[in-house]
Amino acid sequence: MADKQELFDAVVEILRRGYQISDLDSTAGTFDLRDEDRAVRVTLELNLLKEYFNWLDEENAVLGLAEAQGDERDRVRLQYIIMQIQEYFDSDVFLSLVEIRLDRSADGRVSLVRRRGPERRSFLSADAEGGYWSSDRPGT
Repeated sequence: MADKQELFDAVVEILRRGYQISDLDSTAGTFDLRDEDRAVRVTLELNLLKEYFNWLDEENAVLGLAEAQGDERDRVRLQYIIMQIQEYFDSDVFLSLVEIRLDRSADGRVSLVRRRGPERRSFLSADAEGGYWSSDRPGT
């Protein structure tokens, strides 16, 4: 994938297969990833996206990249980026995720980071009707 705009468009197209996408701004590299409960802002600034894409290699633990050849290497890197976004979004059990973005760290590397807000969902407490956990096992 030579072009950063093509790379962004591919990320959006693949994510669109399993999620709702709104407020898409291709030139800014932003969109909202949605489900029934929330919307999370995704910011993939195009220059940072291209840099991050090019940085991903075998040394950075991208599964399957060592075996891939030619254009398949680009597909594996693209899938890795999409998998990270999906994992961040899907693992947000407290519904506190506000933004997923590419950002540059103090050492100059680009990485995908999460920004959280207040928790909007909590787990049931032990006092909640319907069940509880105990370390006591019956019959012991």
